[in-house]
Amino acid sequence: MGQLRRALLTPVSEIAWRLPGWPRRLLAEFSLAERGSMVDMLAAAQATPRREMRRKYFLHALDEGRHATIFADRVRALSPGRADRAEAVIEDAGLLQDHGIVGGQTLFERLGELDFLAFVYVAEADAVEQFGVYLDRNLPDAETSASLRAILKDEAFHVSYSRAECERYRKDGKPVDQAIRAVRWRRFKEGWMRFTRDFGEWTSGFWLLVLYFVAVGPFRVLARVETGGWKVVARPGAAGLAAARLEG
Repeated sequence: MGQLRRALLTPVSEIAWRLPGWPRRLLAEFSLAERGSMVDMLAAAQATPRREMRRKYFLHALDEGRHATIFADRVRALSPGRADRAEAVIEDAGLLQDHGIVGGQTLFERLGELDFLAFVYVAEADAVEQFGVYLDRNLPDAETSASLRAILKDEAFHVSYSRAECERYRKDGKPVDQAIRAVRWRRFKEGWMRFTRDFGEWTSGFWLLVLYFVAVGPFRVLARVETGGWKVVARPGAAGLAAARLEG
């Protein structure tokens, strides 16, 4: 699974980091994801019945909050003196609520501790792999790469403790492998839905552009103003209005 994902990540990353404006967009999305993860970890620290896990969840939340700030700072550094859509995203405090990250039940409440830990392990391991591809290919700028290396140290700890907890549940006879497969399948479906939404938006914009140039544009060139143009109509005087009322 890791080799296949890395093989897919490499060409996609090569394209994404070279498209104009996309580095800012990627970093803004990372910042938003870290903020959402911070909220999830704080909720888990409050809800878990295990005292030893409260400290780990809380430390994890602090890391995620710091990562969100680092990514947000890189977005601003890459777009000095102007606000664009990427920066607007990280400044919009209501976006978390709009996307349901903190709405309704928390992730911990929906999944339970075993599935939640499986989710943390899979998500953090995927992040380590993804950032590793970026660094191996020298895709981000030097300052962003330095930030990613610092963040990777925290992510390695997150992978380590969540994997250890999953192993603990496995020794107790819990269906850890099933939980991990379920998490991977859910993440795949969510990723596919995001892709289809973005592809649909791009496709609709493309065909509207084609329609404009193929259909609307030529007709506009061939159109002619009606002969005679505007006609001035004399304004009726008081006598004319009175006559009109009588006729009515």
